[in-house]
Amino acid sequence: MMKYLFCLLFLVIIGCNKTKVESENNSISENSGENKIPYKEFLISINKKSEEEKKNYLFQFINYDVPNYWASTPWSFNGTSREPQEGTIACGYFVTNTLTDFGFDINRTYLAQQASSVMIKKLCKDIKYFSKRQDLDNYILSKNKKQVYIVGLDFHTGFITRENKDTYFIHSNYIKNKGVVKELTQTSQALNASKTFMIGTLNY
Repeated sequence: MMKYLFCLLFLVIIGCNKTKVESENNSISENSGENKIPYKEFLISINKKSEEEKKNYLFQFINYDVPNYWASTPWSFNGTSREPQEGTIACGYFVTNTLTDFGFDINRTYLAQQASSVMIKKLCKDIKYFSKRQDLDNYILSKNKKQVYIVGLDFHTGFITRENKDTYFIHSNYIKNKGVVKELTQTSQALNASKTFMIGTLNY
């Protein structure tokens, strides 16, 4: 009898662990971008949200959804793609196109072709200027989590987000034409190569 109960208990434990592993694998699969719905259908679902819902969803969109769809879309100086994984995308157009997709009412073409300072002044609040990378890091870490920022560098632009103590640079990377990446700010070549930093909190 005891042997039977032991076997039954063992099978229950194995079943629970299997369910846990399957659940974790599903989560990884979703986060890696597998089985995602087409981008245009996804945008329709986003734009069905109320303004308040979209305001609360902005961080999720920039920090997770945009990299999920746009990752590895190649960079080029004249890239203007409106569709992930098709054509090429310049850094300014990457910012303005994705914001337009979310529902920002902006002149995306004009802003994409201007200096990043013009875009930041138009779209952001609490604008700051730094000449040291460490000052930029300290500023972001002093602010609330789950904020979206636009950063302007010497000759480049993109989004910065913060998850707990980790901060990310989400941008169309010109270095070796890598294109869209989400990378830790600490190890971003493009960010660390800049001598000046202008940052603003994205205002929706």
